[in-house]
Amino acid sequence: MNLDALKEINTNNPEILEQSAKDNNASESTITGIALFAANNGYDSLTPPQKYHFDNCIRPLIEDVQCSGYNHEFEEVPRECPATLDDEDLVEYYQNDGKYCDSCEGQASSDAHSKESFMRD
Repeated sequence: MNLDALKEINTNNPEILEQSAKDNNASESTITGIALFAANNGYDSLTPPQKYHFDNCIRPLIEDVQCSGYNHEFEEVPRECPATLDDEDLVEYYQNDGKYCDSCEGQASSDAHSKESFMRD
């Protein structure tokens, strides 16, 4: 569980928490409050009802986060990536509005390089 990533979400991307609350039929203010409290005091400081909301709405955002997958600009059908992002990459993931796993990042870099080479020629 990456509480630094949770702090990043709290500070710069609260809409992610709000969307997670909506997706789980929970109160947005409750989830954002629990997220702030947990980021500052740790998971063990939460009450059982707070832990329930944390586990359902917040934990999936800061633990075992799946790569969004890279899609070439000309592919019509999005590809799903089964990779899980490394825990240490989550802060950067939220700072950069998403990040790819190493495999997808490599493909994105390769495609960008190919496109740049093509445009130069």
